[in-house]
Amino acid sequence: MKQAVTKSCRYEPSFTDLMQQWSLYYDIALVATRPFKPKDKAPVENHVRTVYTRLFAPLRDKDFFSLEDINRSFAALLQAHNEEHFQGKTFSRTIQFRDEEQPLLNPLPHNDFEIKHCASAKVQKNYHITLGEDWHHYSVPHTYIGKQVTAIYDTKFVEIYLNHQRIALHKRNVRRHAYTTTKEHMPQNHQHYQEQRQGWDADYFLRQAAAIGPNTKEYVAGMLNSKSFTEQTFNACRGILRLAKDYTSIRLEAACGRALPWGLYSYKTIANILGNNLDKEPEATQTSFFNLPSHDNIRGSDNYQ
Repeated sequence: MKQAVTKSCRYEPSFTDLMQQWSLYYDIALVATRPFKPKDKAPVENHVRTVYTRLFAPLRDKDFFSLEDINRSFAALLQAHNEEHFQGKTFSRTIQFRDEEQPLLNPLPHNDFEIKHCASAKVQKNYHITLGEDWHHYSVPHTYIGKQVTAIYDTKFVEIYLNHQRIALHKRNVRRHAYTTTKEHMPQNHQHYQEQRQGWDADYFLRQAAAIGPNTKEYVAGMLNSKSFTEQTFNACRGILRLAKDYTSIRLEAACGRALPWGLYSYKTIANILGNNLDKEPEATQTSFFNLPSHDNIRGSDNYQ
């Protein structure tokens, strides 16, 4: 049948990839019946007839309410069938199996056979491949960027091969558009970035800011509270703290002190103050620049009573 044999041949038939996986896993040989030879098929059909007459027929009028009940009934009838002596013989199928066949058998593998699928993929610039079935991304060593690789996967694992050499192994993940990344697959600069990012939280940035000064700590605290999700402010906090390397910690502390009264929390605010040297100007000049001037045309709060 086509589900097992892709091309029939009397001397060397071709089997499907699935059948070859199955035979290799259980260490058995596959033999196909010869085409156009009904005698090869007759023993198979005879066993099918025996199953129907010895197992199905006795149970045809019974009602079952679970698969377990059906299996127990089949098992009892199958045992009776195997222990019944052959016609005109002094031995049964069980005796023949035990004496002649069982000594030649190898033990079965500890785990059940699982179907493995194969897919071809190109390693992207982010050193990941995409498994199209789940649209999940798996990492490979960054040195293989641009290579065409083969992914062999089942329900548990994903193996990635290049020229028949396995270059990556991951647990299967069916989360769509997500990433499974191994640290060793990343370039050195990416590894450093990831290690740093894993330690990022609000307390981390507050500790770094406190080491510069109280104004910087207060400004970073306001920055962390300026978004609905604190994680959205982490990059801006990194940028603010990095300004200490470009302009010194003293100037950053002064710039944060100038920005606090305005209530504007952003990286650009501090960067503009430092870039325009506003942190070096006297406090009065800085304050008058942002306060509204006194003028007769400006109405006061009395006009809105």
